[in-house]
Amino acid sequence: MILRLRVVLLVGAATMCVESTSIAQDPDVTKPPPILKSAGQFTAVRSSRPTVIDGRDWIAAEAEPTYSAGVVALRTKVFSLTTEDCGDHGGDFERCRLLFHRGRATPVRIDAGYTGWVFVTPDARYVIQEPLYVLDVREWKQYALFDALEIRNYTTIYGISRDGKRLLISRKDCAMDCKNVLVQYYQLTLP
Repeated sequence: MILRLRVVLLVGAATMCVESTSIAQDPDVTKPPPILKSAGQFTAVRSSRPTVIDGRDWIAAEAEPTYSAGVVALRTKVFSLTTEDCGDHGGDFERCRLLFHRGRATPVRIDAGYTGWVFVTPDARYVIQEPLYVLDVREWKQYALFDALEIRNYTTIYGISRDGKRLLISRKDCAMDCKNVLVQYYQLTLP
């Protein structure tokens, strides 16, 4: 009986140590994520023409515009996004600050300036925002892919692979109302 009680106490103490270790390793989502200048494990391949959205291999993916203050419509309940301080901000169209909320934590700003659109992957692992920042929600790190992969603004996400591992991105040198502007296409592979 005494041996069983000691084993139970030992297992309980070990469990508490493991739980406190895993809690200590959780990222601090009360502070903005660090912005990394590397591409991490993200890769991009340029295509000569747009990939066809066929509804089978590729599904249409519409980024949510962030040009007015309020809650961003998301399918996930794991976290929420809101926008604030919207306006021109010296650019060529309306952009807003983007705030991330998880549970009861204080909202934290996750954009590095202002953003005009945001896209959340179906598994809610990645938050992608204009120009092409990718926030890894699980690791709480943000990648400046527009810089690391040299995919300059103005970008748009227009498709996602059925397995959710690749995104279709278009980019051009003009934000809107452009005529005869070259459009480049990329397939971005997520880690």
